[in-house]
Amino acid sequence: MPSNKPNTQTTTLTRRAALTLGGMFLLTACGSAATEQKRPEGSASPSGSASGTAEATASATPSATPSLAPALPEAEQGQLRNALTALFADGTYPQYSLLVTGMDGNLPSIKATTAPADLYAANADTARVPASTFKVLTLFALNHYANLQARLRTRVTRDSAGLYLMAGGDTLLGAGASNPKQIVGHAGLTTLAELTVKALLQGEKPTAALPVYLDGTFFSGPGVNPGWDDADVASGQITPIHPIALESHTVPGKSTASNPVRPDDAAVAAQQAFVDALNTTGKESGMSFTLAERRTAPAEAVEIAAVESATLLEQAQQMMLKSDNALAEVLGRCAAIAAGKEGSGEAAQQTVRQALVDAGVNIENLVQADVCGMSLTDRVTARTLVQVVALLNADEHAEQLMSTFPIAGVSGTLSGRFGAANAVHARTFVQAKTGTLYTVSSLCGVATRPDGTRLIFAIILNDLGGADALPAAKERVDAAAAAIANRSTAPSASASPSAVAASASAAPAAAVSTAAAASAVS
Repeated sequence: MPSNKPNTQTTTLTRRAALTLGGMFLLTACGSAATEQKRPEGSASPSGSASGTAEATASATPSATPSLAPALPEAEQGQLRNALTALFADGTYPQYSLLVTGMDGNLPSIKATTAPADLYAANADTARVPASTFKVLTLFALNHYANLQARLRTRVTRDSAGLYLMAGGDTLLGAGASNPKQIVGHAGLTTLAELTVKALLQGEKPTAALPVYLDGTFFSGPGVNPGWDDADVASGQITPIHPIALESHTVPGKSTASNPVRPDDAAVAAQQAFVDALNTTGKESGMSFTLAERRTAPAEAVEIAAVESATLLEQAQQMMLKSDNALAEVLGRCAAIAAGKEGSGEAAQQTVRQALVDAGVNIENLVQADVCGMSLTDRVTARTLVQVVALLNADEHAEQLMSTFPIAGVSGTLSGRFGAANAVHARTFVQAKTGTLYTVSSLCGVATRPDGTRLIFAIILNDLGGADALPAAKERVDAAAAAIANRSTAPSASASPSAVAASASAAPAAAVSTAAAASAVS
C-alpha cells in the first residue's frame, strides 16, 4: 500500500523536484502519487434541509460463502433486525439509511473471516447528506496517497529583495514557541523567528528593515468552495482555505469548537504574527522587519530557517476527533498534492474519488461539493461509508487509522454522547465518526459486542427540521449504535468469562490508542 511508505526520503525528493517546477515546495509533507492500492462537529449549520428518498426496508443478505460462519448467528441477526426496526418504526425519521456488516464490509478485496452479508440494511444504497462523516473519505484518501508519518514544513527563504515566508500546508501553527507535545502549535512562529534572526546574524547583518513576503503558492484555486452556504462562511463554521494559518484558521485565544472566530485572511494573520515575532526577537540586534505583499519566491532564494508540524497522522486525529472542517480541507489538498495534482479544493475532491475507485469502493450516487462535509450538496450512501471503514480496518496500519475515530463517552465529538439509558452501556464500545448539521445526524464506525464480535455500521438521518430536533436525533442514532453493539441494556451477568474478556480486549485497545489525541478534546 502506498500510505506510510518506508522509503520516505525517496518519495519526498520526487515530490520536491516535481513541485519546484510549479513554484511549490512540499519537502517531507506528502509522498509521490501512488499507482497501486494499498461538517462541523460541536456546532450546527444554519443551512436548510436536504431531501432523501425511499421508505425504509430491512433485509439480511444470505451468505455467499457457505464455508465461512456468519458474522452473527441467525438468532442474533434476528434480534438485531428487530431492535433496529423497532427504533425507527415510529416514522419520526423517514429519511434515514442504516447498514450493518461484518468487518469486511462485503468488499471482495478484503479477505473475509466471516460470511459476507448485510446483517441489516435499510435504504443502504440511498444517497443522503452525510455531514462530517464525509471526513472518513478524506482520511482514507490521505492514507491512500500520503505518508502519514510525514510532517509539513514552514520555511523562510532569502534573496536580495528580502525574506519569504514559505507556506507549506501547516495551518496548525502557533504564534509562540514550538511545542513538540502538542498537535496545534507543534510548530511555532516565535521559534521560526528565532531561527531566522540567528541565521541572519551569522551572515552580513541587514542595514535596513527587511520586507517579509508571503509565498502561498503551495495551494491553488479559490479558497472558498462554491458548495458552501454563505451563512456558514459568515458564521465561521467554514472559512477560506489557505496553506498557512494559526490554529486551524482561527484567532488564537478567541475561538471555541462551537464558535470559531476567523481572521479576515488567515494567511496574512500568520504572516503578521511572524513579522511581530521577528521584530521582538531582532530588536536587541538592531534588526527590523516589515510586512510585505504576497510574492512567489524566486528559485534562487535560499532557505535559512524552518519548523515542522505534527505528523499527518496526528493532524488527521485532530481533524476527526474535533471534526475540524478547515483542517479537513487542508488535508484533502495535501492528499491531492501527494497524488500528483495541484493543491486545490477541486483537486482534493477528485483525489478522494480516485482513492475510492482504486480501492473498489461502491461510489454510486456519490456527490462531492467539498471534502469536509459542510455542504448540503454532498451525498453519500451508507454502503460507501461502511466499505471505507472496512478498508481502514483492513489496512496494515489499522490501529493508527482507527485512533482518529472518537470513542463513545470518551473522546472527541462522542465524549458527551451515549448518555441515555438505552445507549450508556455502549460507552467505550462504539468507535465512530459523527456528522451534525441542523438537518443531519450521522454516525459511522465500529461497534464491539459483548462476545468481542466487531461490526461495521453507518447511520444517516436527514430532514431533521432544525436545531431543536438535533438532541433527539442524536439520541436515536446513539441508541441504534448501542443496539448494534448489543448493549442497549447492561450485559447479562450470565455472560461467560471468555466472552467478557474478548469484549474487554477489543474496545479498550482503541481507547488507549487515542488517549493522547483525545486528552485535549472536550
